[in-house]
Amino acid sequence: MTDGICAVLRRMLSVRSGVLMLMLVLVVSGCSSATSPDGAPASPNSTSATLASTDTTDPTASTDTAGPTVDAAATDWSRVPHDESVFGGPDDQAMVDVVERGPGLVAVGYDFSGGDYDAAVWTSPDGDAWTRVPHDESVFGGASGQLISGVVVGGPGLVAVGYDFSGGDYDAAVWTSPDGDVWTRVPHDESVFGGRVNQKMNGVVVGGPGLVAVGQDDSGGDRDAAVWTSSDGVVWTRVPDDVSVFGGPDSQEILGVVVGGPGLVAVGQDDSGGDQDAAVWTSPDGVTWTRVSHDESVFGGTNDQAMVDVAAGGPGLVAVGYDFSGGDRDAAVWTSSDGVVWTRVPDDASVLGGPDSQVIERVAVGGSGLVAVGQDDSGGGWDATMWTSSDGFTWTRVPHDDSLSGGSVGQAVLGVVARGPGFVAVGEDFSDGDWDAAVWVSPPSG
Repeated sequence: MTDGICAVLRRMLSVRSGVLMLMLVLVVSGCSSATSPDGAPASPNSTSATLASTDTTDPTASTDTAGPTVDAAATDWSRVPHDESVFGGPDDQAMVDVVERGPGLVAVGYDFSGGDYDAAVWTSPDGDAWTRVPHDESVFGGASGQLISGVVVGGPGLVAVGYDFSGGDYDAAVWTSPDGDVWTRVPHDESVFGGRVNQKMNGVVVGGPGLVAVGQDDSGGDRDAAVWTSSDGVVWTRVPDDVSVFGGPDSQEILGVVVGGPGLVAVGQDDSGGDQDAAVWTSPDGVTWTRVSHDESVFGGTNDQAMVDVAAGGPGLVAVGYDFSGGDRDAAVWTSSDGVVWTRVPDDASVLGGPDSQVIERVAVGGSGLVAVGQDDSGGGWDATMWTSSDGFTWTRVPHDDSLSGGSVGQAVLGVVARGPGFVAVGEDFSDGDWDAAVWVSPPSG
């Protein structure tokens, strides 16, 4: 990377902690060797809503809904054996989101093999056997870096969102596919996807006029939350920035979105109060948005809090993320029946906390309950971690198994989706000296 790009990335690191910060640390590793805030190699992280899917998608309704029963959560997992030709390669690869598509799955992320970051896609018929979609530089690559941060079934088949650094700063970016195997990059429109400094799409959901993408825009002099809409996944419109809703002093950003509550519910973070607090926005249609009033006892606290993903489940909605109040970063969960009134799930140090840092990256709902995924560095390095709940209120930490969740240096789970009676989780593994994509399945294969 050029010195100018590295400088921009380091400046972005200085204003974000938690999940996105760790991704940016890894991007900066193109400039120098990266480490996490706790000394382990940096774990790239990205957030967006995860949707269950069908072959035919109603553009006005989400498929990310709780199953008919939410009783016992998945606790038995296995790691899909590593295949260097699929999950690895020179330098770094990671899966950051996954969606069920018909009889199979599609995972998205990035690959650093070509000397810069390129968007990357993998497919699987069953969660166990995976294939890397061949790299097409005209679609997934370009100057500097491109990353996919979220994917959903919608539009022409699938729609993926992320960002592109080709223009010297981050611009929002969209890719589409009819089947998960053949992909097209939506042409860049500076008036929609770009602007001064950085714009990024962090997640996408089927809802509103068709699809709704969420993220950030730095055009106004600091970071504001941002929303884009599309009827078909190809033609996009930027929702006008309303500073009273999306902005404010310092930084605001939307990290996840789901259909629920009054229509759509988006979650993220807000730095207006002098430190970072969790934040929620709601909308009836994806176009008109309202910021949920801040309640320090629910969304705030000492140091930083953030909601990084949200799912329709439990009492209505379950949001996940982290809280830095206790002197280190602990996993955190919030619940709501309507998307407007929220309650913080009491912090149980034996489940959500522990020595050093724990972060929940994603949450998914299936017929067997809720599964949240992330990482824990209590053992001296990042370990892949899963939490389960039958109702969104009471959570259980899946017992650590070094052969599944740990190993050399660092592993992290960055995305999860319900698959039949179980779940498929995706992420990364640093065991071989660089980051490789990784997959976990529940129940175990075989």
